[in-house]
Order: sequence, then C-alpha cells, then structure tokens
Amino acid sequence: MGTNVGPDEEGAVVDYTVAGVEGGVCAPRGFRAAGVNAGLAAGPGPDLALLASQQAATAAGRFTSHRFASAPVRWSRDRIAANGQARAVLAHSGSANAATGPRGDADAATLAQLCAQALGCGADEVLLLGTGEIGTRPPLDNAAEGAEKVSAALGRRGSTDLARALASAGGVSREHAVAVAWAEGEVRIGGVAKASAPFAPSFATTVVMLTTDATVEAPLLDTMLGRAIGRSFERVLVDQGPGMGDAAIVLANATAAAPALVNGSDGAAAFEAALAYLCESLAEQLAMRVPGARKLVVVTVHGAASHADALAAARAVAGSISLRAALAAGEAAWPAVLDGLDRAEVAFDPARVGVRFGPVTVVSGGWAAPHDEGAAAAVAGKGQVDLAVDLGVGGAAATVTTTDLPIDALRRLRDA
Repeated sequence: MGTNVGPDEEGAVVDYTVAGVEGGVCAPRGFRAAGVNAGLAAGPGPDLALLASQQAATAAGRFTSHRFASAPVRWSRDRIAANGQARAVLAHSGSANAATGPRGDADAATLAQLCAQALGCGADEVLLLGTGEIGTRPPLDNAAEGAEKVSAALGRRGSTDLARALASAGGVSREHAVAVAWAEGEVRIGGVAKASAPFAPSFATTVVMLTTDATVEAPLLDTMLGRAIGRSFERVLVDQGPGMGDAAIVLANATAAAPALVNGSDGAAAFEAALAYLCESLAEQLAMRVPGARKLVVVTVHGAASHADALAAARAVAGSISLRAALAAGEAAWPAVLDGLDRAEVAFDPARVGVRFGPVTVVSGGWAAPHDEGAAAAVAGKGQVDLAVDLGVGGAAATVTTTDLPIDALRRLRDA
C-alpha cells in the first residue's frame, strides 16, 4: 500500500502511508516469538507456539460465538475481560481442547501456569489458543518441558516458526506486517493467521495473533479490532459457521516512539485503516487455500434497506454451494444468485433486483436480461470474480469474499 488519504470521524482528511515490512508478529518493537516441537501433534514439525511482549501489553480479543467454545477461548476471553492486558499468547496444536469438560478447563489453567513460570509472569498474563481435533485434550506429560523449551526459543525472528506451529495439525497459516506513518508518528502492526481446511468439522479453527508497538488503551483497541475483524475475517466465507476455537487476539505494548492513539485522532484513524488492511490481506490469503480453489469471489450487495440486510444478503449469496461450484466450472450461474437471495431473510423488491457479473448485467428488474453469455462466462473464468447484486430498496451496501468450490472440495463437503 502507498499513500492513503481518508476522512476521519469528524470528516477531516487524514494523510498516512502504509508499507509492508518483514517480520510478521515480531515486526513491531518489543515482541518475540517461537515455535517448537513439544510432542503435541503428529510429525516432526513445531506444534507449540509462543508470542511474548517484553512488557505488559494492552490486550483485546474477538472470540467464537459457538456455544461450545473451547477451554482456551474461555480462558483468554475471561482474562482479557478482567485485566485488559497480557504478556504472552501460548498456542498449542493437535488438540483444540474443545468439548472436553472441566478437565479441559483444568488443562488450560495448567498450561497458562507453566508458561507463566517459564516467562516469570503471572498466569493471568498468559492468553491461550488451541487448534486441532475437537473432543481431545492436549497431552500434558511433557508440558513443563515444552513450556521451558518454547520460552527459551523466543527470538525476534520467530514469527515463521510460530506460524508453522499453528498449522502443524492441519490447515494453513500466513503472516504479514505493515508500518503505518502519519504526521505525528509511525507504528508497526504484525499478524499471523491460521485456518484449517474447511468442510472438516473436527478441524474447523481459525486463530489470529496480532501485535503492535502502538500506545492505545483497551477500550479503543477493542473497538478498532472489532471493526477490523468485521471488515476482514467475518467477510470471508469458506465454511458455514464458527469453529469452537476461533479467536483473534491483539497485543499493543506501547514501545513505539509515537503519540498515544486516542479516539478521533489522526493516528487512530491511520492505525485502524492499516489494521483492517492487514486483516483483510491475511483473510484473503487464507481463503485462497481452500483445496483446489482457483478463484476469489467478491460478492457486493447494494441497494439494501440497512447494512445488516446487505451483509446478510451477501453472505447468503456467497454461501451458495451451487453458485460456487458453477464458478469453479467457469459458469455464470445467475439463477443461483437469486436462490441465495430468496434464502436471505432481508427486505428486497423482486421486481427491482439486478445482478451483474463484472460489467455484464444478467438480471435487470428481477428478469433475465439479454446479455452476451460468452462475456459473462469470461468473467466467471477469471481469477477474481466480481459479482454485484442490487436489492433496489435502499442505499446500504456490504461485501463478502469467498472462493469457488472445486469438485474435490464439494465431495468433501458431501461426505462430511
């Protein structure tokens, strides 16, 4: 990204630049990371990940809405709500520690305590993430040794090992970092995100670790994280519904020589834009890791009565298996778009609905529009398919990104 100019909350113009930098979650000052093999998952690769700040950091999180949320999710959610800060995030692979009852909760507390002892901090300062099989607890036979090992391995170049550890039990991970500068200062934001292969219910976990050296209080950080996640991971649909271990955690350790971010300031506006960009980039990279996926599908719904309606309609269309399978075959299956709208519980006037594949209008006024089928198929065959839907009843809009659904992935969904 280059120079960006945008309005802040007061309508003024904010000048800032965002540039990619190396280092992932270790790109911001004062963070170290590691990933080691602790015997938690099959295979020789790293399966225990640790992210640590050199000092107490402001913490915020977004967690799964699943009512069977995992023990690590509940631990981290409670710690952030109570303290608003943390020193570290420990993530274990191989077991999500979900649907494991009170013993799973006890395991989570034990892991936090062991990590805290290795780092020399309190257990309440250690947040937890778990990814892997549902219904199994993490093996604790060598947990103390693993905590010592991963703590000793912490380093400024550990982001890639951390990312590998998150994906050791299946799925893929990606890392990215940016520097954002405005008139009064510059800070860095780093991120690692992991998603498991979709359509496998016992491995449906997305975890995100974000870091920044900005100075920001917990309420504002929480608000900005929520909006960034809402614009990114919550707008990328490759599976239906949340996983038990889904979580996104951000730590801000106030080590940058930049003014504190306050609500309504240029710095806060620049930071939030960069945070959203980083999350969008990570989410789209993960979306394209659907087995065999070749295309991004960007569904934009406009003309809705409300933003909530626009988002619900976009999700319904993007979630259409028929549409995504057709796009995998290069077919502009506009009837599947109308089917998706029909399933969405939103207000629209069928006689005013319009649908476009790229520049090609295929539905106008609720009717099949005369169009060049070859041109529509050419759009459907591109690496990114832009699909626009007009509900014809208002001025609200929303966008959801998904992928095509290749036949192999469709078979996995059928057989799941």
